[in-house]
Amino acid sequence: MSTPVFSFSENPFLNGTVNSYKKMNIISADTDSKLFGQQSNPLIGPAFTFFNPHRTLYSQKYIAWKSRLAAYHGATAKVYRLIAELSGTKIENFDVRIQVVYARDTEEYIALLPEYRGPFQTGEIDERIAALATLIENIGADAALAAVKTDIIAFHALLAGARNDQQALEGESNIKSAELEHERVTCAQAMYGVLGMLMNVYRVDPSQIADYFDLETLRGHVSDVVDLLFEGPVNANSVVNVLNPEVVQYEPGVMLRIKNTTAGPAIGGLFFYAADSATDGWNGLGQQLQPGQEATLTLTAAQFRAFFNVQNQGPNLQTYEVEIIMP
Repeated sequence: MSTPVFSFSENPFLNGTVNSYKKMNIISADTDSKLFGQQSNPLIGPAFTFFNPHRTLYSQKYIAWKSRLAAYHGATAKVYRLIAELSGTKIENFDVRIQVVYARDTEEYIALLPEYRGPFQTGEIDERIAALATLIENIGADAALAAVKTDIIAFHALLAGARNDQQALEGESNIKSAELEHERVTCAQAMYGVLGMLMNVYRVDPSQIADYFDLETLRGHVSDVVDLLFEGPVNANSVVNVLNPEVVQYEPGVMLRIKNTTAGPAIGGLFFYAADSATDGWNGLGQQLQPGQEATLTLTAAQFRAFFNVQNQGPNLQTYEVEIIMP
């Protein structure tokens, strides 16, 4: 006869956050805040003192993971943009310029592009990069094609460099993910310990224990799928920097989904815009959104800046979302 499982021997915080680092971030922050608010209570203070270092470390690892993941996706977007250029305008330009010297289907042309434009337009990314390298090798020292060869070399270096950056960031993201998983388990164990401490404090009235945990989030579904979503509050008459070179690699042509997520009316709305620094105010380059409004913003070469900020010129706190839309 099997022994029944004792429900209190199962850690709900560990089991409930499997495959969701975002959920652990939300529920651990909530518990930490609730304990902080009661830390002057001599019965609750020790629970805060015990838990806060675990929550702080998890938060640090979570931000590092999300930052590297965002950088990886930004680098991936750049690779796919360059691949799209290669399969479209670039190979067309290279091919036409070669045909000016050697007509299509001549022996000289076939020696350069035996499969025409095909290898540059289909297949895996690394195979297309290899196709460019092969074309450079095939041209060799042909003086008549020296100019186009120079352009091919330059584009190959750009694409290969972007691919190397992407793969390096993928490796860094995997390392950060492994570190974060360790901290998720540790933080869940610490929350389980807090639960035990609170069970002792409120052993006469256990109903109060639930006040220290975000049970709705713990029991619900929180996905980590959207890795390029940035969200948060903007205090009255303040500027918040959302994107910058240290957070994510984004560049001219990037498409952003922007939203003012403030609940209820707010004077002035929020201003979303590209800027030269993290503290620059609204410069007219982006868009103003009222609470509940959402828009898609593409930063052209003329509009692009290294930083992307949100400004609240009104007297009340407001909240935002900025998502980088993958191609």
